[in-house]
Amino acid sequence: MKIREESIQHLKIAEFLVEKIRDGEFKEMDKIPSENELCRQFSLNRHVVRQAIARISNLGWVTPVQGKGCYINRIPKPIQYVLSSQTRFSENMENEGVKHKSRLLNWEKGLPKEEERTNLQLDENETVYRLEILRYVDDVPISVTTSVFPEEEVPKLENYLDGFHSLYELLQREYQFRPIRSKSVFQASLPLLKDAEVLQIPESIPIVQMESMMNHPSGAPVEYSVARVRSDMHKCLVEF
Repeated sequence: MKIREESIQHLKIAEFLVEKIRDGEFKEMDKIPSENELCRQFSLNRHVVRQAIARISNLGWVTPVQGKGCYINRIPKPIQYVLSSQTRFSENMENEGVKHKSRLLNWEKGLPKEEERTNLQLDENETVYRLEILRYVDDVPISVTTSVFPEEEVPKLENYLDGFHSLYELLQREYQFRPIRSKSVFQASLPLLKDAEVLQIPESIPIVQMESMMNHPSGAPVEYSVARVRSDMHKCLVEF
């Protein structure tokens, strides 16, 4: 019973500190109250207070500095992302008036995985291009996306990847089409280690996984993508 009570108490302290940060009472680079101050304020032992501080540290709100205490991190402001059939990252960010960029982490050509083949309606022996794209807002990584295209829709794609900065601009310029979103499925999850590393977040920070299908203007499936988006930097507006 005591363990249960301590668990609840440390969550209450963590929520108290997070609310102070969100309300602006504690600002970026401020030092949060010390363990001793929190022990006195909440009339709790040091073990419970340390659990609370460890929690907000693991969630990315503060950074502990040996011998000095914990300091509040820069908390990114969530970016509104408009989701529609014509959604394009660059245009969304330009409309929001924020600095943005995209970087191609890697690419490969080969046989599709089962979910890729099913969603793109391909035969087993048809090949695909698979791109891994990291996107930034104000120089902070916000999402990493795996985009898959049938090779027949984007032949010789590798010839156009040097100097990559915008996927849909490349498609319009070299292949004269722009994919149209037909559906997206959202799911909250924890990031894989490799995604947490490129997104520069702890593994304990939830992400939003967005699985999407894009069609060619002719109606045929042309792109299957899985985006992993930082939940602390993203709010989605769905337009009907």
